[in-house]
Amino acid sequence: MNAFSQDVVRLPPPSAPIRSGDAYSRSLPVINGSGVVNCAVNTAQCVMSFCKVVLSSSPGSGSKCVVVAMSAIKSEAKLALWRSGMKSWCICDGGCITGFVDIIFCQEKLYMLSFNESNVNLFAFEISDDDDCLMVSSVECREIERPVVIGGYCETWSIVEWRGKILMLVAYTHDAELWQQITDVRVFEADLSTNPVRIIEIESLDGDCICLSPCSSKSFRSCDYDGVEGDLIYCIYPDKNVFVYNMKDGTTAPVAADIPEYKFWAPDGRLMNPTWLFPPE
Repeated sequence: MNAFSQDVVRLPPPSAPIRSGDAYSRSLPVINGSGVVNCAVNTAQCVMSFCKVVLSSSPGSGSKCVVVAMSAIKSEAKLALWRSGMKSWCICDGGCITGFVDIIFCQEKLYMLSFNESNVNLFAFEISDDDDCLMVSSVECREIERPVVIGGYCETWSIVEWRGKILMLVAYTHDAELWQQITDVRVFEADLSTNPVRIIEIESLDGDCICLSPCSSKSFRSCDYDGVEGDLIYCIYPDKNVFVYNMKDGTTAPVAADIPEYKFWAPDGRLMNPTWLFPPE
């Protein structure tokens, strides 16, 4: 639902009932990596809980918008694809999806960041139409040259599209249990022409801004909104860590809006993931 126009696009349940001859599946090897990605349409109904959804374009009338959703339930991560006209999601799973951290669209490809204690990988998914449904046509893995960190830091990664490029944002803290105490934020531009992917630290967004949250991430021009300064990164993390990072001087400050703590919790006691909404420009 568009929060401003109230326009609604209806999505199917995670998997539609099987009809004879409708089920279709494919297994793809991971290029430059190990394992396979299994994709299936119209298979047996499965349980999913979407934790992040990204769109390839605005879902307006006549749009060829591709909807990609990540599900993480019972430690079984799945990638789900859909576009208008499909009666069922294309559901993908595999070892590389299990390590999911973040996903974005950039230059007509879907990129997924995967992270573990020893490696950071960037997976590029190419998506094509196959018999009137979406299907992954190739998956390529590229290792990322991890930035040097001095001291006992813990880190959390995010990715965002910026002017047709992929940026990687890394927030650091000394204690994994105290994410309210962010000690540093670094921003890197990914050089996709190299393998491993070389990342180059940048200190300016040329006046643009970035909003980050577990559910949505977006870069935008500060001049499009009155009263917004440039080169700022607005961050909301699920453990109530809400702050603004200023790339000009490397400082952090509270977000101007005072968000009461109870706003982060659902009635059943679960921690909710907030998201950003962007009014029409």
